[in-house]
Amino acid sequence: MTTDPAKSIPAFYAGQSIFLTGATGFLGKVFIEKVLRSCPDVREIFLLMRPKKGLNINERLEEILNLPVS
Repeated sequence: MTTDPAKSIPAFYAGQSIFLTGATGFLGKVFIEKVLRSCPDVREIFLLMRPKKGLNINERLEEILNLPVS
């Protein structure tokens, strides 16, 4: 029996919490977008962020949330 890989990832994350480091980097942003689109049953996503480039964590999070989705 063959499983469809597109269905196994959402099933794996269903009801789960995700803790993500590096969320403000390129791959972190891609991962967040992919999880939000493909895994509707994820319970919550925790992001570990730090102040950088003169911006505090709230400002950095606001930047991520305001990015255009393509």
